[in-house]
Amino acid sequence: MSKFSSQEIESEYNLIKTLLSDPEKYNDALNAIKKDIAYMPLELKKKLEEENITF
Repeated sequence: MSKFSSQEIESEYNLIKTLLSDPEKYNDALNAIKKDIAYMPLELKKKLEEENITF
């Protein structure tokens, strides 16, 4: 797996936070993220865990 830049991690993190702000509206996108969580960069997983954001 390739390394991700901090900018890419921050961008994905912000996208997830935006989607979680209205879970009913973005239900399909959140379900897709849940399926792909195994492929998520470790840095992003750690950042989400620090913010107590779980799926």
